[in-house]
Amino acid sequence: MLATSVVLLTPLSAGAAGKHAPVRMPDLIGRTRVQTYRVMRADGLYFVTRGPGSANDHWAAVAAQSPRPGTLIAWHGEASVTVTTISPRGPRPVPRLVGRTRSEVYAAMRAAQLYFKTVGPGSTNSTWLIATAQSPAPGTRVAWHSEITLHVVRVRPRPKAPTKKKVTQVVASGVVISGPGYKIGVATWYNYVPGQCASPFLPKGTRVTVRDETTGQAITCVITDRENAGGNHVVDLSETQFAQLEPLWRGVISVKVTW
Repeated sequence: MLATSVVLLTPLSAGAAGKHAPVRMPDLIGRTRVQTYRVMRADGLYFVTRGPGSANDHWAAVAAQSPRPGTLIAWHGEASVTVTTISPRGPRPVPRLVGRTRSEVYAAMRAAQLYFKTVGPGSTNSTWLIATAQSPAPGTRVAWHSEITLHVVRVRPRPKAPTKKKVTQVVASGVVISGPGYKIGVATWYNYVPGQCASPFLPKGTRVTVRDETTGQAITCVITDRENAGGNHVVDLSETQFAQLEPLWRGVISVKVTW
């Protein structure tokens, strides 16, 4: 009698049959380290990390990923995961929001998983443009989903105009201020050729610009005469050119001579 044997053929399950088929990239953003390892292992995928805590595997959560969730990726394919040391539900520092636009504030607060309320022009209908103040201060650690208060305005603040330096009055002080290519002192006038002037220190033939320190008006002249050195005089002008800066009755004025 011949021996017979029976072989039972069991069909592969759908999951086993498709084990090596491409899989869809899971959504990892916001998941903890443990959750990320579990999900990627279950889907047969590898991943590399970058960002704070990635070097020693002390990161707390996923902040970004590539490829994005839902993308088909080969089985045992490798994804790039950007991580952070901030726990998904733990305390986190308040970002700096002052000076940021409305869209920038929304993006920063969404990334930090914090809420905010606004006060000021445009806050009731979300037409504000710039955040001008915040509470608490940047860097303050607050609980997850805490609410930050922002003071906002509808227009971008104008930069403050530079403060004009106080005009150095050297008429009565007897001081001459010198620098590379300039001197600040006083000018007077005398009956001389228009367009020509006298200097106690510059060589003849030098063309200079004489600027009134009070009004900002300026003239040019050529040194053709020599005045006596001493005091705080830096140039003597013809009466014609002095009158272009100040009335003759002023006698002496504070000027800056450049050459």
